[in-house]
Amino acid sequence: MNLRPTSSRSAGERGIALFVAILLLLVITVMGVALLFTASIEQTLSGTETRISKIFYAADSGIEYGAGMLNSTVAYNGSNPMPVGVLSHYGGTGTEMMVTIAPPVLLGYSILPGDQLQSAGKGYGTAQIVENVYALTSSARSTKIEASKTIDADIGVYPKLLTVPE
Repeated sequence: MNLRPTSSRSAGERGIALFVAILLLLVITVMGVALLFTASIEQTLSGTETRISKIFYAADSGIEYGAGMLNSTVAYNGSNPMPVGVLSHYGGTGTEMMVTIAPPVLLGYSILPGDQLQSAGKGYGTAQIVENVYALTSSARSTKIEASKTIDADIGVYPKLLTVPE
């Protein structure tokens, strides 16, 4: 004896719940794979940005080092490569990232507004204080992180005695 009433409508809908569940599972799986792929791409881009930032700041440290040396050393002619230990905060042995500083080029000098002109009667025998402007280039490269960066800067050094450039 059959206690359940059967109708033509319920007989046609017998597998719809299973079909909807499988379709929903397929949609969620596709969304999960897409999210996993997106997260992987974002992680790769983030790692690339970190590597590029490290190499940029290493080249910038070369400019800062060169500017400091121009300010403190009378006859600074460049350092190729930078001294050992300057890049120690980037980690590693020091051979994985090289920063080279090209010899500075004297672009000219200027007397700052408000400074008085001084003359000793001869062209370069004066004790005139001037601002020397140098072109400085710093390059950083790393084979480990596969990146390189070159920065060109104009550095004004004040005060300096007016002298014949060598």
